[in-house]
Amino acid sequence: MSAMHIQWKDEYCVGHALIDYDHQTLVNITNELFSCVSKGLSSEETSTVIKYLINYVELHFQREESLFLESDYPDGAAHMKKHREIEQVVRGISDQYATDPSAININDVMKFLENWLINHIMRTDRAYVPFLNA
Repeated sequence: MSAMHIQWKDEYCVGHALIDYDHQTLVNITNELFSCVSKGLSSEETSTVIKYLINYVELHFQREESLFLESDYPDGAAHMKKHREIEQVVRGISDQYATDPSAININDVMKFLENWLINHIMRTDRAYVPFLNA
């Protein structure tokens, strides 16, 4: 990530077309969120992007979890627990922004999103891919 922008790299692909598309979309939404804040767009416009992020996170997790069930991924329950934790944090960011936009530290938010997106993809998500291809 440079200047609070996450650059998608092919190495982030896990080898499942829909999941890779979702991950790229989540990176794009995260970059859009930073762009809203850095350009000083209205809190309404920024809130719209945050809501889109929440909705897409939930959609993506539903897709992954369906794949876990279809493939009998043995660590599916633990992975789903991590999903719930991430959803909670993202909703917390949204709630905090709705209450007081100035209370949001965009650097902390971007660091969290980058850590989740990149590290979760590179470590946690890669663990289930072999079960999808079995």
